[in-house]
Amino acid sequence: MTTNTSLLKKSFLSIFSRLSAFSALFFLVSCTSVLPDCNVCSSPPLNALNGHWTLVRWNLPPQNGQIKFRTIPEITSPDHIFIDFDASKNLLSGSTGCNHFFSNLKEDSKGAIVLGPIGSTRKMCLENQRNLIEKDFLNVLEDYRSWQQNQNQLLLFGKSGDVLVFARNKTN
Repeated sequence: MTTNTSLLKKSFLSIFSRLSAFSALFFLVSCTSVLPDCNVCSSPPLNALNGHWTLVRWNLPPQNGQIKFRTIPEITSPDHIFIDFDASKNLLSGSTGCNHFFSNLKEDSKGAIVLGPIGSTRKMCLENQRNLIEKDFLNVLEDYRSWQQNQNQLLLFGKSGDVLVFARNKTN
């Protein structure tokens, strides 16, 4: 009886470990389809992005398997971070929470958004933290890997590993 129980346990463990390994592999493969290709800049069509988008979350690059969030100004705060796409004028503009910025837009031959040089006002932010957020935000915007849109949510994947999540303004 003990031999049968032991044999049954071994069979169960063998099947369970194979099933677990298959499940883990399936999970990894399905998750990789969420992230854009590493060396390809991509984006939705420019006209699909028209309107006002507010930064609602900033995911920092994972460290030791942990994703951390950067503290950003509240949406209701007068110094929240936002971007505006205007496809008719090929213009991107917005606010870093301290200064306003602007850039020309175009689509490359594959339909990916290409930003021109980013200009901004030069108002001094009172808090050092605001200066850092502004600098990092503009760096991600200038050196992005991909934009992905899911209805009223827009993800900006930075080459640094940062992921900025924007929500479309409800009036657009």
